[in-house]
Amino acid sequence: MDQAELQKRVEEFLKSLDIPSFIVFRFQKSEKEFGFIWSHHEAPPSVVIKGLSWALHDFVNKKL
Repeated sequence: MDQAELQKRVEEFLKSLDIPSFIVFRFQKSEKEFGFIWSHHEAPPSVVIKGLSWALHDFVNKKL
């Protein structure tokens, strides 16, 4: 499955939840290459920014 198809499926999934939401999804493209997609459904921009900032901060603190 290519990146465009994954993006479409993630967007469909969020819409099917029928709640304001957002997601960041990482996937492996090949042995040495990774891709990221993100999507949101009716989530206010300020909420998405706060959530992404929290996730990045949490990830960095756990990995460093």
